[in-house]
Amino acid sequence: MTLTLNHLGWTAILMLACWPAHAHVNLEQREAPRGKSYKAVFKVPHGCKGEATHTVRVEIPEGFIGVKPMPKPGWTIKTERGAYAQEYGYYHGPLKEGVKQIEWSGGELPDDHYDEFVASGFIARELKDAALYFKVVQECANGAERWVEIPGAGGDPHDLNAPAAVLKIADGGNDAAHGHDHHHAHGNGHAHGHNKHGEAASDGAATIGSLAIEGAWTRATAEGAKVGAGYLTIRNTGGDADTLVGVETAVAERGEIHEMSMSEGVMRMRRLADGVEIPAGGSVELKPGGNHLMFMNLKERLVEGERITVTLTFKSGATGSVTLPVRGLGAGKSDKGEQHNHSHH
Repeated sequence: MTLTLNHLGWTAILMLACWPAHAHVNLEQREAPRGKSYKAVFKVPHGCKGEATHTVRVEIPEGFIGVKPMPKPGWTIKTERGAYAQEYGYYHGPLKEGVKQIEWSGGELPDDHYDEFVASGFIARELKDAALYFKVVQECANGAERWVEIPGAGGDPHDLNAPAAVLKIADGGNDAAHGHDHHHAHGNGHAHGHNKHGEAASDGAATIGSLAIEGAWTRATAEGAKVGAGYLTIRNTGGDADTLVGVETAVAERGEIHEMSMSEGVMRMRRLADGVEIPAGGSVELKPGGNHLMFMNLKERLVEGERITVTLTFKSGATGSVTLPVRGLGAGKSDKGEQHNHSHH
C-alpha cells in the first residue's frame, strides 16, 4: 500500500510539473460567425522551458482578412503583407491582399507570467472552412515553442502535441451569410459601396465591449464637400472609465474627434488629440454643435438614405464598427455653423 501511494504521489507531482510545458497558446474567444468582425486575443501562458519569451509570431490563416494588430507597450510590431488566394468582399469593397503574419518582438514575457497579444480582423463571408488555425511561434533566448500543428481530416486537435490556436466558424445568420456590399448608382454615375450590415445590432447601434453605441448618424454632404460629421451617444456599462481615441471609415482619408465651442461670437473647432473620456457608468453624447466625429478628405459624397460604416477604437483596446445612416443635408440644424466653415484653432 505504501509503495502504491508513493507511486501515485510521484505521478501526480510529475503531471503537475509537466503541465505548464503543455499549456499551449489559445484564443480567448474560440468560436465566431463568418461575415463578422473578430478580435483575436492570443493567450500566451508561459515562456520556453523556463526562459522568457521575447518574440511572438502569428501566421494569419486564409479567410481572416483586413487584419490589424493592436500595439503593445514595450513590444515592437512588424507585419508581412501578401496576396490572398482569392478576392474577398469587405466593408468598403473587395480585398485582394492584406496582413499574412504579425510579429511582436523586443518585449519580455517571463516563464511564470501570462500575457495576451491582440489583432482585429474580419472573417470572410466566402469562407467555407469550419475552422481557422492560427500558427503561433514563441521565441526565447535559447529555444522556441512552435504551436503549429493542424489536425488532419476528421482528426482531434487534442491528440496533437503542439496544436495551432483554433477558431471554430459558425454561421452568422442572414446578415453574415448574405452581407454583400451594396453599390448604389447615382445620377452622376458614381457608384457608392457602403456596406449595410457591419457588426452593429441595427443602424446606429452597436456594442463594443462594455460600451454601448446608440443613436449614431451622419448628414448628407454637398457635391464637392471635403468633410463630414458623425454623431452618436456612448454609454459605459463597465466599472472603469474608457476613452474614445480613434475613428476610421472607408469613405474618408482619416477620421478625427473634434470639439466645437463658441468664443467671442465665433464658432470654433479643434481636434481632441486625447479623445473623449466616457466615465464608468456614465455616457457621452457627440452631437451637432458640440463634440463630434469628423471625416476628413471625403473620398465620395455622403448621400441621404445610404449608410456608412465607422470603426471606433478605445483606449482600453476595445474596437468595433457601427453603421451610420445618412440623413438629409439639413438634418440637425440646431448646430449653428456646423457646415465647418468656422474658425479652427
